[in-house]
Amino acid sequence: MKIFKVINNNIVITLDQNNQEIILMGRGLGFKQRPGNNIDENLIEKRFSLSSSDNEESSVSQLLSNISLEDIRVATQILNYAKDIFNTKVSDSKVIALSDHIHSVLERYNSGVELKNNLLWEIKRFYPKEFTVGKEALDIIQQQFGIKLPEDEAGFITMHIVEAQMNQTIDDLDGLTQFIQKVIQILKYACHQEIDEHSAYYYRFVTHLRYLAQRIFSNQISIEKTDSSMLEIIKLQYPDAYQAAEKVLNFIQNEYNCRLASDELIYLTIHIEKLIRHTNTD
Repeated sequence: MKIFKVINNNIVITLDQNNQEIILMGRGLGFKQRPGNNIDENLIEKRFSLSSSDNEESSVSQLLSNISLEDIRVATQILNYAKDIFNTKVSDSKVIALSDHIHSVLERYNSGVELKNNLLWEIKRFYPKEFTVGKEALDIIQQQFGIKLPEDEAGFITMHIVEAQMNQTIDDLDGLTQFIQKVIQILKYACHQEIDEHSAYYYRFVTHLRYLAQRIFSNQISIEKTDSSMLEIIKLQYPDAYQAAEKVLNFIQNEYNCRLASDELIYLTIHIEKLIRHTNTD
């Protein structure tokens, strides 16, 4: 195995049999090395394989040249914790993105700069489970680097966790969060009541909205018609929830210039019915 590119003292890049770049990390792995030298495989701690699209879309080498091995270890520990919680896979590019974020956080902290997270309240509401991972991340960072970060930072890390789960960018997730916020407001207006935002029904509804938004933003919407008899049954059985679901559906279609299948109206009605019933019985 030979070095293709030296990033810094701890990070080098090699090529696999398909000429795809493989990032290798380990203390001293790139120290006094140059392209073409043999790699001491005993020093390798981590391997990352990035697709060609990852390399085209971001300056991976530039990111790697700035972050430290400790940044990567902490990011890996955080994402491994998230993988255990959510039983999901995380691509190598997400590890590097979070490592770069942690590096930036440490730089800001050392410079006395503190960023306000304007979406913190929404993040807590819409991603409660992911936010617990964000708070755990602050503990991991404190243990490793000896610094105590504010809750705002847990919110920023939460968005990286959500991004890793849904394979979207942070910019997409800002739009996704606003999508959920708008739909919840429309729902409250349509139902003329507050919603219990701490219930399992609310969490399931928000989860449904997250994946609906993901399909809308990626233009992966099915417009196949559902059996009209099922829609009529739902309409008769849950008239109030159905009316609220219609308002939500119309808002989404008009606001995001999309057309949704009638089965989406069924799903929304069922979710809203459970939300209303749970809120009214508590």
